[in-house]
Amino acid sequence: MRIGIVGPTRVKDFCERLGVEESEYLYFLEKIAEHLASTSHEIVIMPASGTAQGLIASAYKDLGGKKVVGIVPRDDTEWGIRDVDETIADDIINCGTWRNQPEKFCEESDVLLVVGLAPGAMIEICYTKWFKVKRVFLMRDFMSQKLHPEIEKDVPVEYISIQDLRDKIK
Repeated sequence: MRIGIVGPTRVKDFCERLGVEESEYLYFLEKIAEHLASTSHEIVIMPASGTAQGLIASAYKDLGGKKVVGIVPRDDTEWGIRDVDETIADDIINCGTWRNQPEKFCEESDVLLVVGLAPGAMIEICYTKWFKVKRVFLMRDFMSQKLHPEIEKDVPVEYISIQDLRDKIK
């Protein structure tokens, strides 16, 4: 199974907005990586250093995780890929442009694991309505509130805690 990891790009800003210690959130990401590395599942990310996804992927690899697949818009001439760090991924899938990234991300993921809400994460969550993602697990540990009912109606969401993770992704 491929688990798409989505979350905040700017971890420090995310923690400030939620009013939590960055060290607490980093420990949370480490625990997620630890569990994922103990499974036989691959993870899918948009590879960038210092993002929640990048931090999980780096720890996952350090802990012996199976495979990191990076979705990268290598052909994008509008915004470019200066913040992308392809060295985090074992395999790269070129999605063309940033406009194609959420679609390709969902095509390559069987489930999504949301480790914090951010604009990019919301796009990928919403795209699951049209693509093969079977379930969207939202880690409620670092969420200020649930999604709007209008989104929950059309997206296969489930709110879980770090303790639930082992039962949901084996």
